[in-house]
Amino acid sequence: MSFWNDLASPFLVLAPMEDVTDHVFRRLVADHGEPDVLFTEFTSADFLTSKQPEKALVRLETYDGELSRRPLVAQIWGGNPETLYQAARLVAQKGFAGVDLNMGCPVKKISRKGACSALIRLPSVALEVLQAVREGAWSVSPGFAVSVKTRIGWSRPETEEWCGLLLDQQLDALTIHGRTAKQMSEGEADWKEIAKVVRLRNAKGLATRIIGNGDLTHTALSARFQQTGVDGLMIGRGVFSDIGIFNRESYKPFESWTKEAKIALLERHIRDHEGAWGQSKDYEKLKKFFKVYTSGWDGALELRQLLMETHRHEESLAVLSSLGQKILSSKP
Repeated sequence: MSFWNDLASPFLVLAPMEDVTDHVFRRLVADHGEPDVLFTEFTSADFLTSKQPEKALVRLETYDGELSRRPLVAQIWGGNPETLYQAARLVAQKGFAGVDLNMGCPVKKISRKGACSALIRLPSVALEVLQAVREGAWSVSPGFAVSVKTRIGWSRPETEEWCGLLLDQQLDALTIHGRTAKQMSEGEADWKEIAKVVRLRNAKGLATRIIGNGDLTHTALSARFQQTGVDGLMIGRGVFSDIGIFNRESYKPFESWTKEAKIALLERHIRDHEGAWGQSKDYEKLKKFFKVYTSGWDGALELRQLLMETHRHEESLAVLSSLGQKILSSKP
């Protein structure tokens, strides 16, 4: 029995997101309402097992005490059974709670390599690489939690065929994003298809935990759970507009936070990012977070524009020190 079986429904999961869910952001989110499960950024098995794995290993870094705080799952991707076997071994050795195989990323430069969402069209390869992940992880820790995150199909919903095939593999957990690969992030997530996966699981009499993903906001959580019967809900982009979305005990919509609180959290994020990565990570990636904190209040746009012109941590901190303080001292 894996940790997934110990989670009471509905449990909440922070989605793996490229250039977003590093340990700095995971800690920031957890400190304002802890998810039941967290995921790393998705990590290339080929790069992890190369002669120069440093850029891939950084995606699996954790902060002190994180692995004992809440289950943290490492997500990996690839199309080569040999490198996936070795990558899964590495994940198990590092003390993560589980390993997740990405079978859903729709980005063309990835799918063209025969990985992620491309596996929906290559079911025999999908089963081969999944078996390699399981064998790799279990060679270190028998019964280590193995899960998959995928979509409802390639160009059309193929829920019964594709998700049914994955369910037959006795996964510990299966996350379903309610769009096809061709949809990318367009259109609405189809939660009726996600509910269909739950019914398939039940009909097969399996213990696999089903997690729904797609367009989740705080107001939608209860309704989606009731509508589908999923065991868990995975929140991705929704956390950008609602940092405290995982807070069950004292939830307060992020839009209602004061500008003082938002600026203080932005400053913390910049300082934590600098402390963790210095110049080893591309500072420009940090800019995707700026809009999260600089919206919904007078002076936010002006501050954001100046922040977007910065290229180093000390520059953005200087902007906050000058213009940020000016804004805080002004009338609401």
